[in-house]
Amino acid sequence: MADEPVIPRDAIPQDAIPRDALERVLARATELQGVSGEATEAISESRLMEVAREVGIDAQHLRQALAEERARIAFDAPDSGPILDALGTALVDGQRVVPGSVAQVQARLDAWLPRMEGLAVRRKTPQRTSWEPRHDPLGNALRALGAGGRRFDLVRVDQLIATVTPVDESKSVVRFDVELSGARRAQRNLALGVVVGVNALLFGTLSTIAMVAASNATNPAGIITGLGVVGAVQVGAGYGVWRAIKGAYQRTLSRVRLRTEQLLDELEHGGMKAPDSVLGQVTKALLGAVPSRKL
Repeated sequence: MADEPVIPRDAIPQDAIPRDALERVLARATELQGVSGEATEAISESRLMEVAREVGIDAQHLRQALAEERARIAFDAPDSGPILDALGTALVDGQRVVPGSVAQVQARLDAWLPRMEGLAVRRKTPQRTSWEPRHDPLGNALRALGAGGRRFDLVRVDQLIATVTPVDESKSVVRFDVELSGARRAQRNLALGVVVGVNALLFGTLSTIAMVAASNATNPAGIITGLGVVGAVQVGAGYGVWRAIKGAYQRTLSRVRLRTEQLLDELEHGGMKAPDSVLGQVTKALLGAVPSRKL
């Protein structure tokens, strides 16, 4: 096998910058400009497109990157603490490039989320809509039943924010940001309440053993053993309760994350189409039952 030809070093243009070094160069130049105090607060999109063309970045890729960046939103820092942090995150997000203009995608979401996910509009802006669980009797019933099943995994979230940003006339970036701070706090409070209750019960048992020990000190080894057994049960019960509560929250988190991705799948593949109303379904059934006449 012949050796590959070696390109002489002097054959490479001196002003050429390898692609793997481009990102480092741009980042360092930005850092230096910021240190010198000459940095501006923003750069126009047209100027960014010019820079992209100069460094060989495809305009379509840049437009998609800009749309994805504009779709991001900043949440207030969620509550934190040893128990809350141990339970897991309170935020779930996902985004996808989907076919359709902003208006078309938003229309699909407006038709689907209220009827098929049990959500209601909380706040609406031109490219961003905040959804929350319905607070009517049906929504309350779904939350009380635990929101099991494929469709209603979102009825126990605090809010779902859907951001639709245009890439071009035929494609948009859809980003979902889901907040579960309320559900996480509820699990934290449940864990604290159950552990305190279990500890109070076992503390009563320990007090009884201590009283028996004070009145009958003839078998100190047995009393010490009994105290050790009750203490071990107390620790084991507390740990078991914590595992169960944390596991329940993690399952909720996993279902919400999966449902978010499923919604993006539906949008990407054109499957998010709300079914006909009950009246529409009855009308179709009646029309289908009527035999057509031949001319």
